[in-house]
Amino acid sequence: MRESLSSEVRGGASPLNFAEPSVLTMNASSPLIIFDWDGTLADSMDMCVAGVAGALERMGLPPAPRERMMACNGPLYEDSAEIMGIESHRRAEFLRLRTECEDAAIPTHQKLFPGVREMLRTLKEQATLAIASNGRPEYLQASLTLMRLEDVFADVQGRCPGKVKTELIQMLLTRLPHRGACVVGDALGDLRAAHACGLPALFVGYGYHGAEDWKEADAVVEEPKEIPAAAIALALTERRLN
Repeated sequence: MRESLSSEVRGGASPLNFAEPSVLTMNASSPLIIFDWDGTLADSMDMCVAGVAGALERMGLPPAPRERMMACNGPLYEDSAEIMGIESHRRAEFLRLRTECEDAAIPTHQKLFPGVREMLRTLKEQATLAIASNGRPEYLQASLTLMRLEDVFADVQGRCPGKVKTELIQMLLTRLPHRGACVVGDALGDLRAAHACGLPALFVGYGYHGAEDWKEADAVVEEPKEIPAAAIALALTERRLN
């Protein structure tokens, strides 16, 4: 399925429930589109870098190259301390300070990729939308509130200690009625998590990751405006297979 559909489309903690299901167009016959957040919908790289840089400064540590700080955007939050080479006895301090600095940077540094807001409004009319992210629930809630997207998503599953992305997606599948689903992400981990749940995966080429990451995708898009058609097509394919 992945090879044929890819070529066809390429030509192209606790959940956060922001809207009551009755308010949304959500029923057992609607396809479910599960988005990653950072690098897929949110261009949060500057915010991440500001958070890491602020934590290093407050700890009295030397500045790090931007490329190294950028690597903290995407993996599990706890892994960022190891990525930055923080000594084990100071890692809890680093994570606490990164959280404080990142939260302070949300109002000034958080933004959506161009075209994402319009894409979501279009897709909401055709499918149930959700988010599965390794981001902290408080961070996701603050970001969605800032972007005025609280009414777009039926469910938002943020980081849950001890659980990987596959499990976050499965939690959404269990909670939300749907007929057919797909995952939209910008990293190889998103694609593999989708496939581990038996779902097709749509890769966004405008995100943070390179060409090597999309090879396991079922389809690839280069701009947000291409997502609705591609995501619905994949979700319907998953429905037929079921």
